[in-house]
Amino acid sequence: MAQISVRDVHWPADAKALKADWELHAAAPDLIVGAGHRLHKPMLRTRWHLGGRCVVLMRPSLPTFLFDLALVPEHDRVWLPSNVERTLGMLSPAQVSDADPQRGVVLLGGISKHFHWSNEEITTQVHAIVQQSPQVRWQVIDSRRTPDDLQQHLKLPENAKYVHWRDTQNSWLTHQLSRSSATWVTPDSASMVYEALSFAGRVGIIALRPKRASNKLAQGIRRLQALGYVGSSTGGPLPQQNLNTVALAEHRRCAELIMQRWFSAFLDRGAPLRKVEGNNEW
Repeated sequence: MAQISVRDVHWPADAKALKADWELHAAAPDLIVGAGHRLHKPMLRTRWHLGGRCVVLMRPSLPTFLFDLALVPEHDRVWLPSNVERTLGMLSPAQVSDADPQRGVVLLGGISKHFHWSNEEITTQVHAIVQQSPQVRWQVIDSRRTPDDLQQHLKLPENAKYVHWRDTQNSWLTHQLSRSSATWVTPDSASMVYEALSFAGRVGIIALRPKRASNKLAQGIRRLQALGYVGSSTGGPLPQQNLNTVALAEHRRCAELIMQRWFSAFLDRGAPLRKVEGNNEW
């Protein structure tokens, strides 16, 4: 296993310090990793001044040939040259945890350009989910895009609790997902779907009608269903559906690909590898 030294660069807050590195030719990285359209140019400028390999964790808004590698989710349509690797969804680190069979989570998105949102359809499906598993304590969690009047439609039984996103802390949801044996998600948020899949519990999709037949998110969901990674709200309780219970580990596969492609010598010698990670300011 190679040793890795990581330096986080927050753009634009650290721009001045990064420019000083350029002038001194200091802290030359082996690997520059970033996600977010605002980081594309800073990543490329860093490579121009200091060298290293440039890996973008998304479909870039700049031409892909400018980067050494682009890790692009399958649902994003992109030309596939040798420097593009498709991933099964967004990269989320797999979490090792013990799921509690009496804990469950329902994640609700909201209005989006990809799916028709219906409070009535969501209410019907959520009620069915919590009622068909009365032994499970459910937390129904909304998001910024969830219509404000949805909670008025949901008359939840005693084994379910509605949680507003404003009433939670940053790490609260991660903790809930790590303990949940069953997680249901609306398909309008790819990030929520793939975050749920990074944990050991089973994952199901609450049905929404896509706005277009060529909907890339809907195609991604169908792909996950064909592979047995997610269940359907029409298929009954998740334990009764024949699902793959192994958490997605695309981040590990992609890390191995990078190491084998460029840094196999580091693996052989155990030499330290220097990496710069880019982050947008939140």
